[in-house]
Amino acid sequence: MDLKKFLLNKITPKELSESEVKSSLNWVLQDGIFAQLFESLIAGPILIAVALMMGASNALIGYLVALPFLANIFQFLGIFLVEKYRNRRAICLFVSSLGRFCILGVAILALTPNAPMAAVILAVCYTFRYIGNALAGSAWNSWMKDLIPSKILGSFFAKRLGYNMATALIASLSIALCLKIWPWKTNTFYALTFFIAFLAGAYMMLVYYKIGEPPMEKNPSPDSFLKRIFKVFKDTNFSRLIMFLGTWNFAINLAVPFFTVVLLESLHLEMSFVLILTTLTQVVNVLVMRSWGKVSDTFNNKSILLICAPLYVLCIFLFLFTGFPQRHPYTIPLLVFIYALMGVAQAGVTLASNNIALKLAPKGNATIYLSVNSMVNALMAGTAPILGGMFADYFKDKKLSLLFRWFDGQKTEELNLLLISHWDFFFLLATIVALLSLSFLSKIKEEGQVNERVVISSFLTLCYENLPTPHKLYVFLSRKKYKEKLAAQKEQTLIIEQTQAN
Repeated sequence: MDLKKFLLNKITPKELSESEVKSSLNWVLQDGIFAQLFESLIAGPILIAVALMMGASNALIGYLVALPFLANIFQFLGIFLVEKYRNRRAICLFVSSLGRFCILGVAILALTPNAPMAAVILAVCYTFRYIGNALAGSAWNSWMKDLIPSKILGSFFAKRLGYNMATALIASLSIALCLKIWPWKTNTFYALTFFIAFLAGAYMMLVYYKIGEPPMEKNPSPDSFLKRIFKVFKDTNFSRLIMFLGTWNFAINLAVPFFTVVLLESLHLEMSFVLILTTLTQVVNVLVMRSWGKVSDTFNNKSILLICAPLYVLCIFLFLFTGFPQRHPYTIPLLVFIYALMGVAQAGVTLASNNIALKLAPKGNATIYLSVNSMVNALMAGTAPILGGMFADYFKDKKLSLLFRWFDGQKTEELNLLLISHWDFFFLLATIVALLSLSFLSKIKEEGQVNERVVISSFLTLCYENLPTPHKLYVFLSRKKYKEKLAAQKEQTLIIEQTQAN
């Protein structure tokens, strides 16, 4: 009983000193590292490969990809728990443990991938894992809103995301290397991977215990729980943010989750190369995240989104040409370019979309605002891959082509300008919806907005400053050489013009 009281006393919210806040922020960074390790080992290409190994259909794969988003609907229950118990750390500790034990079950299941209903059991385990994650999400967002000082919000989360991406990079490289040299059956490798993920998740429970929690601010509104939820949509500016993020997440998740399926099944690339491409995105993420964080603190998040969102859309559109009309000599270079550019765009979008929601959510009602935003985004993002999985077989044999035909009276020549088939329909639709979502972004109001050129200039300057000295010297000399060449060309042009005039 004394032990119980001691533990409860340790996780009871209290006013934190400056040193306690600083210590807590270090533990938040650790949480990010182990959370990313946990996710890298159980999601993305690994999950899809395991699902395919267990004979999962396209519809089931779509469901698995959508689960992290659809499960966020349970944040309604998470909001209720936060408002009732007002102890966010205790909620995170309790509900997150549910997901950890589900992953231990998946590790055991991977040893017998041909077992009856293996794919269905996999889906059930992941369902409970992400429900626990969603319940913890409401508490976590509100907890971080009160813990992290607003003046360092951008730089701190950029640092945390940078550590996350570095962890994801190391995890992806390790998985790719180990998978290549693994001497036994592949399913045993996946079983070991999931068990390591379980251990990482178990350590996160200790990290939650170490992070201090300040008391929640009293709700300034006397309205009921449901009325407060509806009031979120009456906030015009925040509603525009919800509409932008909702349509944006629908577009992105209609296409991006199926990149791996296309690479494995349509372009017939090896799993190790797919992981290398994923790693490339993560490397670029790490390199630019710190710069985006400083830009976020200096200017604002909307300015970053206005630059990075169109870049992300371009990545999706370019994926149409990776197999046009089939795998070609430029497929690999194009994929490298897409995944590198996606790293730049993804870093900015991830950081700015999280920070702008935290910034625009009013104190006292932050839990409600952030959870409603997460749930709407989850519904849109979760619907997209399910629709993609359901209609994948329908579009399998469908093709849409754009021909250029020339007839000179004797013969006809045709040039196929564009050929869209199967997954390409989703990529094209995603591009259109993502472009439409930008109209909502332009209407959001946030202090500190400046011209995009200023943001780009600042971002490039910060990237240059973050380069190691040898790379800085190379860029400087290359730029100097380019300027000298440009001046010589102008001088030569001037001489020619003067000669012609004479």
